[in-house]
Amino acid sequence: MKFDNIESSNKYLENILNIIRMGIYQNLQKLKQTQREGLKTQQLVDSFNIIGTTSRFCEEWIGVQKEHERKDSTCQEDIYFYLNDDKHTRIFYAEAKRLPKYKSSSDEEYITGRSSNENPSGGIQRYKLGIHGSYDLKHNGIIAYVENKSIDDWISLINNKLSKEYPNDSLLVQGNNINEYTSNHQFINKEGYFIMNHFWINLTGKQ
Repeated sequence: MKFDNIESSNKYLENILNIIRMGIYQNLQKLKQTQREGLKTQQLVDSFNIIGTTSRFCEEWIGVQKEHERKDSTCQEDIYFYLNDDKHTRIFYAEAKRLPKYKSSSDEEYITGRSSNENPSGGIQRYKLGIHGSYDLKHNGIIAYVENKSIDDWISLINNKLSKEYPNDSLLVQGNNINEYTSNHQFINKEGYFIMNHFWINLTGKQ
């Protein structure tokens, strides 16, 4: 499904997506299947931040940090991108997810899930609920570490679950870059839609 009333981009989006692409490319040979999710994410964030703040490749100074702390919630986005202004304005949030989730062979929390204390833990779910991201931002991200099965297997599983859990949302659709997808989603507690930018990192050697 296509939502025609979604803003096509924001001022910094293409810079942000290129930072992520370049950072993933720089770390493809360094990321290990057996590393903890937090270590993988920190490694990427370090690269993202260097690219965003020092590279001529970026038109704007864009800082990147791990674990965004909120004043009104204990929930944290894994990664956030921000500007070098007085408020360090947040302009993009991204979650990191393992496929499969930790200590599982096939389960995932990519779309929906429940934490040990029964709070929503799904990547897309949290954005739809407004727990993650911001209603003012029309673009968010998920970086997936694919640690077993193939990319095609997970795309099929994720899209099947997405069509059942949120039938009014779109499926993940591949863009012009390998292992990069987009999907459109409706907020649950508020009118409006947002776009998810998905970056999948294949750590299995399978296609």
